[in-house]
Amino acid sequence: MKKQTLPQEATIFPFRFTKLMILLAIAVILLCSAGIGVSIWRITQNSVKQAGDLLKSPLLIAICVFCIALMISVLIRSRYVLTENEFIAQFGFVKSKYNVKSFTSVTLDTDTRKLAVYMRENFFIVVIDPAQNNDFVQALRKVNPNIEFNFTLAEKKEEK
Repeated sequence: MKKQTLPQEATIFPFRFTKLMILLAIAVILLCSAGIGVSIWRITQNSVKQAGDLLKSPLLIAICVFCIALMISVLIRSRYVLTENEFIAQFGFVKSKYNVKSFTSVTLDTDTRKLAVYMRENFFIVVIDPAQNNDFVQALRKVNPNIEFNFTLAEKKEEK
C-alpha cells in the first residue's frame, strides 16, 4: 500500500469539533469496547448451541472494531489541507479534493463564525478555529487571487 505524503508547501487547518461531538465519539468508542468485551465473554463462557451463535459474536466484534477505528480516524485525521492547486477536506478515511481555481468566493457567517466556500452554484462549509479564519482566507487568496471575501452581519433579535 502506497503512503501518500503532503507537499511541503501544504497548509493544514484542523477541523474544529464541538465538545458534544467529541463526547459522542468517546461514547461510541466506549460502547464498542464494551460490546467487544461482552462478545469475548460470551464466546468463552457459553458453548455454541446453534450455527447462528457461531457467527453472532465474531460479527459484533468486527463491527465494533470498525466503529472504533472509524471514530479514532475521524478524531485524529479531520483537517483541511490547502496545496498550491488543491483544497482537500479530510474526515478520517474520507477525502474530498477540489480545484482552488474553481472557487469564486468565501463568506464568513458572523453568527456561527464558519466559512462558506462557493464554487459557482455549489458550496461547502469550513469549520476551523475562528482565530484561523483570516489565515485561511489569505491562504486561499494566495492560490486564487480572484476569490471574493464577504461576511454576513448578525441581526439583533428583539427580546420580549
